[in-house]
Amino acid sequence: MAEVLIPLLFVLAGVLGPLWQAARFTTLLLAAVGLLHLSGLAMSLAALEGENAVLHTGSQVLFVAGFAALLPLACGYPSGPAPRWSWLAGSAAVLVPVASGFSDATPTVLSRADAAGRPSTLGPIVAALPPEVAASSGVVFSLPVLAAAILMIRLLRGDRELRGRLTLPLAALAAFAVIIAVAALLRPQAEPLTTTLFLVASPLVPVALVAGSRPLARPLDDRSTLSAPSVDATPADPRVQALSPREREVLALMAAGASNAAIARELFISLSAVEKHTTAIFAKLGLASEPQTHRRVSAVVAYLRATN
Repeated sequence: MAEVLIPLLFVLAGVLGPLWQAARFTTLLLAAVGLLHLSGLAMSLAALEGENAVLHTGSQVLFVAGFAALLPLACGYPSGPAPRWSWLAGSAAVLVPVASGFSDATPTVLSRADAAGRPSTLGPIVAALPPEVAASSGVVFSLPVLAAAILMIRLLRGDRELRGRLTLPLAALAAFAVIIAVAALLRPQAEPLTTTLFLVASPLVPVALVAGSRPLARPLDDRSTLSAPSVDATPADPRVQALSPREREVLALMAAGASNAAIARELFISLSAVEKHTTAIFAKLGLASEPQTHRRVSAVVAYLRATN
């Protein structure tokens, strides 16, 4: 029951998160984590019933993919986007259970003991790789730890608002990661304790992530400083027309005098995302970095001329 309950909570957080104005990036990845784990559990049950090693390997791939989705979630939280390397790292982690399935017998995702009380395993698909590959497959349980470390680094390097958003999710994810790591290292000796802790800590992760990705209320005076020029009017300058809708929003807020941090708060995106958008804006407007010009001012002037 516990194996199904936790993924269901992730799915519910992803589905209901928009009702609390949680960021779409966060809710989509939370739902993905839950759906991948539920699918992995269902496939694992089918593998146990039929003693099917191929289904068993597929269930492990889905289960690991759910953990791997925590990497881009941690990198792009609360509203994304996540850097490409985080998606590539998650994809590489999914290859671990595939290699394990081709090397030696591995534990099943769902626990089942044989007549002697030993945890059940399913044999390899093809014994084409050294057994040591299967023995090292437990490295995938470090994925939640890595996601927590990414959040910690972002918290230490972020501004005051980002630190406020990351504190609760970091605490919940860190507890979740430690419990998973301890369970992987000490199982089955500490299974009763780790199962209890897992049931207590796991529901906190989706709740904390949804809560931290909700828009923060700003004082009225702060809002009044960000009354940006309208971005709905069709600009006359073809260079400004070439900007994406999000880039026009960023440029409009720049024209209103907002700093990068204020733009990030207004659009509910990360500071690094604002910096990427400003770099793209400068490039599309043909504004090179030169000592005698200020690119930000030049971009604002081009925008105001195009929209007025």
